[in-house]
Order: sequence, then structure tokens, then C-alpha cells
Amino acid sequence: MRLSSLRRVLLFASLLAALPMFGAPPARADDSAAARAFNPAPNGKPGMRFDHYTLALLWEPGACLAHDELAGPDCATRTPADLRSRQWSLHGLWASTPAELQARHMPDPTWWRYGCYWYRPDHAIPQGSCGNAALDLPPPLHARLWTAMPAAATCLDRHEYFKHAACLGFQPAPFFSQALDLLDAINANPFTAWVRAQRGQTVSREALLKAFQRSFKLDAGSALELRCGRREGARRADVLVQAWMMIRGDRLKQFPAPQSFMPGRRGNCPARIFIAR
Repeated sequence: MRLSSLRRVLLFASLLAALPMFGAPPARADDSAAARAFNPAPNGKPGMRFDHYTLALLWEPGACLAHDELAGPDCATRTPADLRSRQWSLHGLWASTPAELQARHMPDPTWWRYGCYWYRPDHAIPQGSCGNAALDLPPPLHARLWTAMPAAATCLDRHEYFKHAACLGFQPAPFFSQALDLLDAINANPFTAWVRAQRGQTVSREALLKAFQRSFKLDAGSALELRCGRREGARRADVLVQAWMMIRGDRLKQFPAPQSFMPGRRGNCPARIFIAR
């Protein structure tokens, strides 16, 4: 090949390399800066970095009262004296939209729906949680998880791992060990004691947020998203079922220090909330 021909080939190749692949829109100007602020990806892939976590906690008495599937199969045998009736249980630990999907302008609700299932052929979501493979956890961790996650008996543990962690490079044992440590930190905090003391009562949403703010020494309660369910025959969804806490990805190891929290969404609970026992 003559030198002039070689130069033309190299120029054409360089132009092709500059084009976006698969018809994806060009990266936003702030993508690189945002990526640097993201939590380092555990699998070492920069595109899988993410901004924050949502720690999703379950109030088991409320889940049973509202007939929420997250309550698991043992509501009939639960008593107010049980540990699961006196403190928070684990729903999950969710990473926010990864950088590579943000660069493709994926809406957050799409990530919330699919999570890591997005990377499966045809974005296939299993028919049920038990459609995921069983997890191989060390026996002590398995026992700890099943105590803290009532719906693990109906495969919630599998769903949480394969939807919210697998594609990010987390291994099951470290992932759930971390999530359970965060849960323990919440249950050891005065906020949980305050919620426990209000069982069987209706409290104001403002009072609940103030208790959260005071217990974690925050400037506001905006890091807490409250999720409520509906009692059978009730007109309003006013039963406390879940509490979602927003945690900065680069401050996870500092949780629950005030600087580890970040503002989240409002949630669906009304002005008056019933805390079941």
C-alpha cells in the first residue's frame, strides 16, 4: 500500500472512532466530572460507577397489616414481642443508575424497574424471585440474613442480589454483609427506639421525620423516604411499611455519620401515619 493510501485509511479509522457507537447520544459535558464523583465501581469498570445507595428497610408489623408481599410467609405466627416486630428488617441496598446508563440518558425509573436485569438478553425479568439462582452464602451469614429479611423465605434475597448487585461486581457474601451492617447501625440508633415506642399509635409524618433528623444529627429529614400501605378496607394508605434512606456512595463506610446522608424523595405516606405493633 502506498503511503498516501495508508494515510487515508488511518484518517478514516480515526473519524470512525470518534463517532458514538450503536446510535447512542454523545456524552453530556458534565458526564466525566460526574463520573469522577461517583462511588468507585467494585468491578473496576468506570461505566458501572454510581452516585448513591438507597437502604430500604421494612417495618414488619406494618407490612403484615398491609398484606405486603415483603412481609414474608410468617405473619400469622408473628407476635409484638418478636425481634422483627421491634426493629427494622431488611428489604435491600440499591445502587443508583450506573454512569454508563446515565450517559445513554436512561431515565431513573427505567433503572428502578430493571436494575441489573437490563443487562440480560431482551432485558428479561424473571417471572418470580425464585427464578433466580440460589445464593451460596456462608451458613452464619445465611442465618443472619434470613433472620433480618422475612421475605428471604420467598427468595427476596435472590432478587435483591441479582437485580441490585450482580452487574456491579459485588459478590453475594460481602454485599449482604455490608447491607446487614447498615441495618444493625440503624437498629442501634435512637431513631429505631423512637419508632418502637410509638407502636400501636398514629403519629404525624412531621414528628417521624423530626425524630429521624434528631437521632442522626441532620439538618433536615429529607434523606428519609417513608412508604405506606393500606389496611384492608381502609380508604388511605397510612400504615408505615418501609423507610428508604439515601446514602452517598463515597461515604458508605462513614454511615450513619451525618455527612453520609443525602436528600431523597418524599415518599407516599400521608400527614398522619399509623405504626403497627
